[in-house]
Amino acid sequence: MQRFFGGKKPEAPKVSMADAADTASKRDELLSAKIKDLDKQLADFKNQLKTTRPGPAQARIKQRALQVLKQKRMYENQQDQVRGMAWNMEQAKFAMENMQSALHQAEAYKSTAQELKQQFKNVDISKLEDLRDDLDDLLQDVDEINEIMSRSYAVDQDIDEDELEDELNALDEELSLEAVRILTNKQTHQTYLQFIFTLVLYFACSPLIIIHCSGAPPSIET
Repeated sequence: MQRFFGGKKPEAPKVSMADAADTASKRDELLSAKIKDLDKQLADFKNQLKTTRPGPAQARIKQRALQVLKQKRMYENQQDQVRGMAWNMEQAKFAMENMQSALHQAEAYKSTAQELKQQFKNVDISKLEDLRDDLDDLLQDVDEINEIMSRSYAVDQDIDEDELEDELNALDEELSLEAVRILTNKQTHQTYLQFIFTLVLYFACSPLIIIHCSGAPPSIET
């Protein structure tokens, strides 16, 4: 029966925007190649016209060159149309990608909202408030413990301040005397060193002083 009446024809596969853009790009490349080949032919005809004398031969070359030029203009017009369609398809493709991205984000928002709603069902706000109150109480207890541990030991309030001041003055005098003693010992030591240095210098220079006073060097016995 299908042989006589024919069956249902299979549906043609849908052409995607990417396939259409790829087809336009290949068509553009093909037209570019044809235009390039025609440019070579026009260059050859131009050289032939330069070397051919005026006459029937030159006229035939001009006629052929005009035909090639018309064909080139036709291909260029077709290429402009193809590029315009390719541009429109790129715009449509971009708009479709933006729409798909927006739908994807909307689906993500929807699933996130559902998950949040499901999680909020497991949260008891009153228990959270009680937990926060318990935490505040514990923090107050910790502050009280820290305050207790940081207290300083009590100082005897019956100590006479005049007595403390006298003791402090006595300590200052003792330190002053010690400083004077150290300074005196230092000066004495320096004076002693200067005395020793003077003696050594004196004895070292005595022979020279004697020679200078006598006016003649001492004789050396052989």
